[in-house]
Amino acid sequence: MYKTAMLIYNGNAGQKQMDKILAQIIGPLSLAIPNLTLLQTQKPGDAEHFCRQHGEEVELVIALGGDGTVHECINGLSPLDKRPIFSVIPSGTCNDFARALDIPLNIKQAAMLISEEGIEEEVDIVQTNDQYFGNFWGTGLIAEASLNIDEQSKGVFGRLSYYVSAIKSMTAQDRFSFEMEVDGETLKDEAVMVLALNGRFIGATEFPLSSIQLNDGKIDVMVIKEAGFPLFKEILSAKATVDWEKDKSTIDHFQASSLKISTSSKRYIDLDGEHYEGKDHSMTVLPGHLNVVKGNRG
Repeated sequence: MYKTAMLIYNGNAGQKQMDKILAQIIGPLSLAIPNLTLLQTQKPGDAEHFCRQHGEEVELVIALGGDGTVHECINGLSPLDKRPIFSVIPSGTCNDFARALDIPLNIKQAAMLISEEGIEEEVDIVQTNDQYFGNFWGTGLIAEASLNIDEQSKGVFGRLSYYVSAIKSMTAQDRFSFEMEVDGETLKDEAVMVLALNGRFIGATEFPLSSIQLNDGKIDVMVIKEAGFPLFKEILSAKATVDWEKDKSTIDHFQASSLKISTSSKRYIDLDGEHYEGKDHSMTVLPGHLNVVKGNRG
């Protein structure tokens, strides 16, 4: 199916565990891909560097890892003029981008998508300043919560660590002022959290909003005005349906192909689970920017 591919995996993961994972997938991948190159990251930024330096030399780039590895690969591939097909074999805690692509969380099954069962589809990527994201951008409550995650607990409890941290933050989260420009209109308001969603999963939980699509040329923007409101707790409880109309006084929702947002002071930003800091942000949806291998469900 593919003649050349580059598999990037996290060298900071436990060596014994990674050896077991590689042993399960290298055989099937090698049979399907005659020229398969393995690259091991040693430090943050390596996956992005590998993609920028070698992405145009191969037909396929495979990210073996969690959302951090995927985020780096997206940032390395997105600026390229000739972008390879991108695939994910999820081995992290939440694996949100993989979930959005309907990729099985079982690594053998994920590898089978690449070798024989998967389908290719163009998905949107969002550029924000000099970064890119495939899943979400957030500031306020979500960024503060993710910063407070205990890494040891994260490994043991997975997505629950996000929820516990978020609920703790909700009681003390301060509002912040912001100015947002969307489609020529300016909005000034206060909020405890602003989200821009391209994918539909955060912390391994599906956001219950049917308009969120990876290939519609738009991001779904959520302005959360109050901490502790019932809607967010329903989302954390992974409820399948949420009464958005009931909570419209505490949340604004709209879609946009581009937007600018400025906060009253520098704030932490959560970008697909990675942390940055800034005050002024510009976002532009790049429609169908990345061709990905996805599951064939739905």
